[in-house]
Amino acid sequence: MEKPVLSIITVCFRSAEQVRATMECVLQQTWKQFEYVVIDGGSDDGTRELLEASGVRFEEKGIPFRFVSEPDQGIYDAMNKGTKTAQGRWLLFLNAGDLLAGEQVLEQVFAEIPPKAQIMYGDTLCTYQGQTRLYPALSLENLPYEMAFCHQSVFVLRKLLLLHPYDTAYRICADHEFFLAMYLEGKEFAYRPLTISIYEIAGYSDQNQMTAHKEQRRMRRELGISRFTIAGMRREMIFYMKQGMKAVCGQWLIDLVRRKRS
Repeated sequence: MEKPVLSIITVCFRSAEQVRATMECVLQQTWKQFEYVVIDGGSDDGTRELLEASGVRFEEKGIPFRFVSEPDQGIYDAMNKGTKTAQGRWLLFLNAGDLLAGEQVLEQVFAEIPPKAQIMYGDTLCTYQGQTRLYPALSLENLPYEMAFCHQSVFVLRKLLLLHPYDTAYRICADHEFFLAMYLEGKEFAYRPLTISIYEIAGYSDQNQMTAHKEQRRMRRELGISRFTIAGMRREMIFYMKQGMKAVCGQWLIDLVRRKRS
């Protein structure tokens, strides 16, 4: 049997309804040269039963479907397990609750793959408290300090993640560390001017920004690019000013700013 061009991987734990939504958007894709893999952390909320019942729908669409349901050591351990389980040349991590931005997204992305591309990325629609805003991908020069794109909107050659799996010592920033390492190694990134996914800003990293910030500093140090710059100092000052305002004024101020920007 010919291997799929792409593996879409969903990792989840106790999130049956979110998984259902993600599966529905995957099933609606007009391009079908992919497989769908779910890595569940041994949920007891009906997720496993949902997965067991879903195989027939994917079979009807001609989409290979597999799932694993067993305890893991967290999201990055599950994502590494997904990499090993997958058979596609390319990988896309579309986790529980994440959606593709339209029925033709995959068809548009894979209509013409840049010949040297090893990592392809695009833009993201982010939702926050019922409002949606487009987050265009940033210049890759931002990677030492922040993710230049959302991982839900990036396609990676599987062989890269087999050689450099997500470092599970990071609780929040293992995906950021991976992409920064690939950038520093000179891997070929290709921006696709497409909106790839829809992502709700309510995830673990968004709720633990101080931990994420510390991990980013550690990441730069371990990758050998931790050095003093005026721009870096300015970023540090802005970050801690925002955290201070949040501590004094509460989350409502952050929510207000985000609503104004939407």
